[in-house]
Amino acid sequence: MSDSAENIPAPPQKRNRMPWIVTAAAAIVAFLYFTPGLFVAYTEDAYVRSDFVEVAPEVAGVVDRVDIADNQKVDVGTALAGIDPQPFKLAVDLSQKRIDGAQSAANVKQDEARTLAAELDSAQAAVTLAQKEYDRAAALVKDQSVSQAAMDRAVDDRQKALDEVAKQEAKVRVNAGEVAAALAEVDVAKAELALAQYNLSRTNLVAPVPGYVTNLSLRPGAYAKAGVPIVGLVDDTQWRVVANFKEYVASRLEPGMRAWVWLDSHPWRLFPARVTGIGRGISRDETAGRLLPYVAPTTDWIRLSRRMQVTLVLDPKPDIPLFMGADARVLLFP
Repeated sequence: MSDSAENIPAPPQKRNRMPWIVTAAAAIVAFLYFTPGLFVAYTEDAYVRSDFVEVAPEVAGVVDRVDIADNQKVDVGTALAGIDPQPFKLAVDLSQKRIDGAQSAANVKQDEARTLAAELDSAQAAVTLAQKEYDRAAALVKDQSVSQAAMDRAVDDRQKALDEVAKQEAKVRVNAGEVAAALAEVDVAKAELALAQYNLSRTNLVAPVPGYVTNLSLRPGAYAKAGVPIVGLVDDTQWRVVANFKEYVASRLEPGMRAWVWLDSHPWRLFPARVTGIGRGISRDETAGRLLPYVAPTTDWIRLSRRMQVTLVLDPKPDIPLFMGADARVLLFP
């Protein structure tokens, strides 16, 4: 009986297939994760964007009227708001009065210049006459027809005439400087008037672009500061979609590529689009005031993946309302 037990073959040992199963599963997951990216570019990190125009007054003052309502559509040149023009009208009137005063002062100096010019002509004529008397006296002295005293008087008269000419010429030079200064004051006053008129024209704020008024809180009586925005407009002509693609995907995209865009504001529809640009840089620091955009990295698995901005336009532009900041999804086949 013991011999028969020894002759019974041992059962075969079962192989451990778990490592193979895990390896196969990892290979399948890796294939599904990496392979589609070679043929399909897709991102849910996209949004609708346009230009947001902040309208700021060029002059400071009290807002006396608001011509628009929140969310109103406006065209180029549509009146938005107005600043009380009365102080600026007074500045224009004051500048005009300054011009009148400066012009009057310049006219007085110019009249004085003409008077001095006439006096200079008279003085020069007196010099000519005195020179003739001097020449005559000198000739008579040689002939001993007149006394030396007469000759001395002729010399004195000629010198006085010459001194008078020099005096008048000095007055003319001084007056010429005064005329130039007066005319310069007129020019300055005219420039001040032009500036006052320009400031008056800036009391009316108009829309620089067609679009929609957004988040309006302006009311009459508010004080507007120069250079501080008081009205915001969403430009209705600059709609685009900004999609953040992983860097290895963005590197394979080119302007002109066709794409499909899903808009969360209009779900269950795919809109044709076209790539217009691929951003060449992002900021790695979330710091305000930088010209480079900051794109928050994703947290797929462990390694944080950087994303580059890709700009697309809907082509053709659909006849639907678009909303700045609305979510979108983008699909491409690079």
